[in-house]
Amino acid sequence: MEILRSIYEVAGFIVLIALGVGALEAYFYYHFRYYDRPWFFPVALAAFPIGALVAASAIAGSYEFSLWFYFLLAEALIAAAFRYVVKGRHTVPYLLLAPAFVGLALLLVYPFAFEVYLSFHDLKLNTIMMWKNTGRIPFAGLSQYVKVFTTSPLSEVTFWALLGRTLLWTFSNVFFHVLGGFALALLLNNAIRFKGAYRTLLVIPWAMPQVVAVLAMRGEFHSQNGFVNIAITKLLAAFPFLASLGVAPVQWLSDYPLLTCTIVNIWLGIPFMMVVILGGLQSISSSYYDAADIDGASYLQKLRFITVPLIKPVLMPAVTLGTVWTFNNINVIYLVTGQAGGTEQADILVSALYKAAFTYNRYSYSAAFAIVVFALLFFISVTYLHGFDAAKEER
Repeated sequence: MEILRSIYEVAGFIVLIALGVGALEAYFYYHFRYYDRPWFFPVALAAFPIGALVAASAIAGSYEFSLWFYFLLAEALIAAAFRYVVKGRHTVPYLLLAPAFVGLALLLVYPFAFEVYLSFHDLKLNTIMMWKNTGRIPFAGLSQYVKVFTTSPLSEVTFWALLGRTLLWTFSNVFFHVLGGFALALLLNNAIRFKGAYRTLLVIPWAMPQVVAVLAMRGEFHSQNGFVNIAITKLLAAFPFLASLGVAPVQWLSDYPLLTCTIVNIWLGIPFMMVVILGGLQSISSSYYDAADIDGASYLQKLRFITVPLIKPVLMPAVTLGTVWTFNNINVIYLVTGQAGGTEQADILVSALYKAAFTYNRYSYSAAFAIVVFALLFFISVTYLHGFDAAKEER
């Protein structure tokens, strides 16, 4: 019975989605097909706002007449746009794109708009019941953004300390991702035996689920039975002079949590850069290297004047993606340190944001925090894209 019930629920959900897509297509078809008819505006303004109000009331379980005004205003703007701007052009492409566009708007645009709205209000444990009972949240203006820069999201670390730590975390990870990926790509770009097997083995850490990879690597830093401390102990037994240099087994997860997270994330990120750079290396024509050999160029000269300039257009988008992913990478930090409010020594901006929202329940503050992080990432991405455009022009 449980299986049949589950199948029934899934089937009902599929039917509901199909009906929603059908209604959406019918809505847009009307606007595309009958935009020039004299009765276009009366029918649109009479039927669609009422239908939207009925659907919203059925979903919410309550009725608010004020919604009708907003639906009417929205329909008037949409109908005017179809009547005077779209004028029935490109009907088929727009009808095909409409479900995906609306789905993305519901999944991305609405949450982002609500995040911005929340950042200008004061939603926390003291005001959440007011929001539940009245639907209103106290307005806070820019005070949440001021708090982001002047108060600590955590109990020990300030915003500016987190920002510096995040920039160091991002730079060190991306630097070693590119360096390690570039070195491995250069090795695999040569004519060596079992190249496909090597490439497959090197990609495994990145290809497997990140939770599995991170937790497996976390075990290697265990203080007693971890591979890292066992290897250090073996090295000290073979080379006793290393002890005088300060080499000794340490408590990686408790004493050096950020360093441990950095090592794990570098190990996870190198395969991606290797694959991207290897693809770029294989796209470089061998005629450049043949001409350089005739001129007597050394390996380092060919690397500097041929490989690096021609690989830049491939490398810049990968570095941009790697920077954004690393800047936002809460998975490695959360899984390695096991934190849900524990150590703050390994926290970066996004993990502090997570704690501020779900440990300290500062929802509006976290919304403003998220907007600030988004602005930082937007600035970094634009900077990298300018460099990417310059690299394309050089090529």
